[in-house]
Amino acid sequence: MHIIQVTAVYKGVRTHPEQGFEFLHFEIPPTTEETFTTSRVPLCVLPFQPAKNTTALDQKIFEEGTKLLIEGRLYPDKNGRGPMYIQPTKELQIVNQELVLNQVTIIGNTNWSKSTEYGFEFNINAMLDCQEKRLGYNSFDDYEHKPCFWLSAKYDAGKKLEEQLYKGRQVLIGGKLTFKEYTNKKTGNKESGYVIKVNARQHNALGFRSRLSKEQWSEIYKLIKSFGSNDQGSYKPKEREAFDSPHQQAIAKPSTPETDDIPF
Repeated sequence: MHIIQVTAVYKGVRTHPEQGFEFLHFEIPPTTEETFTTSRVPLCVLPFQPAKNTTALDQKIFEEGTKLLIEGRLYPDKNGRGPMYIQPTKELQIVNQELVLNQVTIIGNTNWSKSTEYGFEFNINAMLDCQEKRLGYNSFDDYEHKPCFWLSAKYDAGKKLEEQLYKGRQVLIGGKLTFKEYTNKKTGNKESGYVIKVNARQHNALGFRSRLSKEQWSEIYKLIKSFGSNDQGSYKPKEREAFDSPHQQAIAKPSTPETDDIPF
């Protein structure tokens, strides 16, 4: 699951510089609480049948500057740091300019994590459930391993996640999509990237609380195996007595299955 519900401002139709397909360009309005984000969070909405004509590129359904409610599946660029795409699952709706909504829900496996001075950073390989060939996804491996979402949590939330998450653990995360632009200190180049800020109490991890060692896995395997078959022979009914005459065979006493002497 990789779902987003967001209100964003329509900025017109754009063309993908490499793939060549067209999409609807949106920007999430800025908020004052995020000091590290820029004044814009760009989004690319892909034309998709469930949205009907609200994503039709040949029809000017909305004027530029209109604020819309968008609900759909969220797709990261294949390199994990590029544009963020939305495949809408319902029609786009015009909303009040004052309405602010930015909620992302993702289920996946933790792939990489790192503790920082101010919080906790990690990424997860989401279970992307629909092919999107326009973005260069071609095989199951592309969905399961390559595209990932980068996430961060601050202070107390970060400390809790740091204790719970390890590589391979399945997680359910709720947060909001943010965007930042910065200068790479090593190369001097300007770079950008999307980060999902995990909201407080909107995270849950499945499986063991901490990573298990080989010895611990061995003990678990032995325990599971102990509940298996006790190698008793499979049930076989007694063979019925055979006769030469069909009449004798018909009136012969039927075979009685072996029982465990339980009277019911």
